[in-house]
Amino acid sequence: MSTTPALRASRYLAISPAVGRRAFRMVYSTRSARSALVSDEDWAQVQQGHCEALPEALRQSLLEHKILVPEGEDEQALVIAHNKAAIRDDDMLYLGISPSANCQLGCDYCGQQHENKRMDDEVMQGVMRRAEQKLARRQGYQHLQIGWFGAEPLLGLASIRSLTPRLQALAREHQLDYSAQMATNGVALTPKLFFELVEQHRVMAFDITLDGAREYHDRRRVTKDGRPSFDTILNNLRGIAADPRFAGCGASVFIRCNVDTRNHEGTLALVEVLREHDLLRHFRFYTAPVHSWGNDAHLGSLSQQRYAEFELELMARLIEAGQAPSLLPKALKPIVCMSVREEAELIDPYGEAFNCTEISQVPAYKEVRFYRLDDVRQPPAPVARPRPFADWNDRIQAGEVPCHSCRILPICGGKCPKHWTDGISPCPSIKHNIESRLTLEMVRLNRQGRLVNRSL
Repeated sequence: MSTTPALRASRYLAISPAVGRRAFRMVYSTRSARSALVSDEDWAQVQQGHCEALPEALRQSLLEHKILVPEGEDEQALVIAHNKAAIRDDDMLYLGISPSANCQLGCDYCGQQHENKRMDDEVMQGVMRRAEQKLARRQGYQHLQIGWFGAEPLLGLASIRSLTPRLQALAREHQLDYSAQMATNGVALTPKLFFELVEQHRVMAFDITLDGAREYHDRRRVTKDGRPSFDTILNNLRGIAADPRFAGCGASVFIRCNVDTRNHEGTLALVEVLREHDLLRHFRFYTAPVHSWGNDAHLGSLSQQRYAEFELELMARLIEAGQAPSLLPKALKPIVCMSVREEAELIDPYGEAFNCTEISQVPAYKEVRFYRLDDVRQPPAPVARPRPFADWNDRIQAGEVPCHSCRILPICGGKCPKHWTDGISPCPSIKHNIESRLTLEMVRLNRQGRLVNRSL
């Protein structure tokens, strides 16, 4: 009598069409973020419920990849439990800091209201008290990571220079690793400043925006007095890449393009500009749909389906340009964003703390006290305010958002709790183009002669 346990195909799968002379399919599990190549014949056995008929080695491999799961397993409950455990066991204290409320640019889709306000000594002292309280309140942290945000963080450079040594000393005192990242418009990011930030302030990841080739970018990302910014940013990027220190500095630079109906064609032109200047070899390029920032900016975006189609075209163009885009996530996303981390928050130049990066300085949320956690200039309240979205995974499990039944939940995490709360679907493009991504990956493997390997 067979002792093989009853198995079935997971609910968290994406499957490519058959490709190649041997008719293999790529089967991708969003529960493991791993994939396997399975022959059409073997996959037909799975579909017919005959998993016991598979070769033993293949059956075990598919079970390890969570492509096959035990009959009766409550997969969604396990995904939610995994997410909660990752949040509970998180060993990184993440603090977002906005050292300035100002920005050189007046981008037409930005929801922030900018003011000539920098973080002063009182707020910086509050930041340090806040960090110390968090480290005293919870044991087990291994990392302290700082995210420098804006408005434009480089307009608060004096505060960055003042806070960083104190934060680094605090990390050493608690025997934590220290690193930082920065989202910047790139206007002031000269090569000299870039290497100061990397070498002295341990900013190891930069997110810099170019919204298409020059003519597209300069229609929307202009200075507040109407001057273009594309050439300034591009020249900064070229200078950073050309500096011999860049190759060994360990920092990552991501070029982001915010896409809507007005500039999606200019995105493809931007790829050619970056290739022409040999920047794709040094920096990673990605796009993101323009979204609501307490305003109606998302109404000018491509539909989710159209954006997913556009993204496939872009990925193919990047492959041709020599940059291999990440077609499939290689990791799960149990912690969807800072809002669900138990202690993470963003502190703005006014001293207000939030557990979301998109609330501060946005007029639409000014009176929505739900999002405000505290004022770091004041003594801590006797009872901490409830953190918005602390129950996010419970809400998913209860079916309050469509993520409840979505097959990409393990690699998406629900994308953006705030957008769901605002009544706007934030579903990522991979929900709509995952099979096409698998096909692109299969074509790439076929060209490399690697379809003979079953497991990837």
